[in-house]
Amino acid sequence: WRSQLNCHKHKEGKQYYKYCRKKETLEAPEEILLDVDNMAEGHAYYAIGGVSISDDNKLMVYGVDEVSRRQYTLYFKNLETGEIYKETIPNTSGGATWAADNKTVFYASNHPVTLLTEKIKKHVLGTDPAKDVTVYEEKDKTNFIGVGKTKNKQYIYIVSQATMSSEIFYIEANKPDAAFKSFQPRMKDVLYSVT
Repeated sequence: WRSQLNCHKHKEGKQYYKYCRKKETLEAPEEILLDVDNMAEGHAYYAIGGVSISDDNKLMVYGVDEVSRRQYTLYFKNLETGEIYKETIPNTSGGATWAADNKTVFYASNHPVTLLTEKIKKHVLGTDPAKDVTVYEEKDKTNFIGVGKTKNKQYIYIVSQATMSSEIFYIEANKPDAAFKSFQPRMKDVLYSVT
């Protein structure tokens, strides 16, 4: 699949767009994954957060903010059947990262009052989100944290960053139950990234 997320196909009088993808070639028929104009109908405010497709291209996770607080609820969609699962995860930063098993996601959990991103949690599809395990908790409230995947899809990483220091933790994407390891412990006045 060649994903064309955010293909920005606007219709006259509409303010949103569609998330689309094409299989194997850009000349292939377009598959609409999310029609945000339709989803936003009846809402005074509506925003989609990070959209992420599982490695097997069968599932999608995306965030929705309906109140303009950057407080997103995660939803899961089966791309083969079109079903949106009833299973949702509230109070997130809006995006999630799939492990290689196509059933585990890692996401940033926000504090419901301060809205600070304080924890990275792990969710396995089909389980109760209230029991999601915290895999990382940021103690320094001046640091921003997030979770992502390397370009080669082999590693999942957590970034903790302030203005003048950073730290990256990682696991292999095919071992979602592993403990995250620090690549280089944070040092004062040192920012780094890993490729």
